[in-house]
Amino acid sequence: MRAAEELRSALIFRALTRASKQAGMPEPWPRRFASAVKDEVRHARLCATVGQQLRAGPPRYDPTAVRLRLASLPDATTRTAALLLVEVAIGETISMCLFRAGRRAAVEPLTRATLGSILRDEARHQRLGWTGFACLWDLLPEPSREIARREAARGLATCERQIAPALQWLQRGEPFDPAYAALGVLHPEVRVETFYFAVERLVLPRLTRLGIDGPTAWENRYRERAGA
Repeated sequence: MRAAEELRSALIFRALTRASKQAGMPEPWPRRFASAVKDEVRHARLCATVGQQLRAGPPRYDPTAVRLRLASLPDATTRTAALLLVEVAIGETISMCLFRAGRRAAVEPLTRATLGSILRDEARHQRLGWTGFACLWDLLPEPSREIARREAARGLATCERQIAPALQWLQRGEPFDPAYAALGVLHPEVRVETFYFAVERLVLPRLTRLGIDGPTAWENRYRERAGA
């Protein structure tokens, strides 16, 4: 699962690199996005290798979701702003917190070392997202800024939907094998708590500092999705 997720991130960063050049975003930003592609590919290979050593099945890569996401953002400027804000700034911040929680719980040495290696890159990627979008924000006209505000709300809804399996697990009251935690798999309750901590304590305040009302974006996350 992690290998597939990291490869999807690589595809996002590759698309962002191309779109940022087309949109006229100055260096060093496109070069930094291209470097992140290599990071994510390395993560995917690392996760696949570790999984194989732990006798897990091979990862299944499906680029369909990425293709659909890119198809909804045909304009280079809009694509750059949306991907940089949602998938990189917001998404990598949440991912960083989840990896940190997984590493904290992991006991198995190989898993713990792998999660720690990826965590360092995720922390750097989320900083790249926030600083890169802050640079881009100054270049965006007001209509593009309004699109970015809507993208922030929709992106928050998408991120929340990704923890739905953990919420459903908690509702069913199913037991959680502690052996999974030793391998860095988060208890559903920890996953949910970590997600909302990341959103409330990190993402929303940073959105507000950028010029996007974070609490309003959170409040309107499903309203914006329904109105898409």
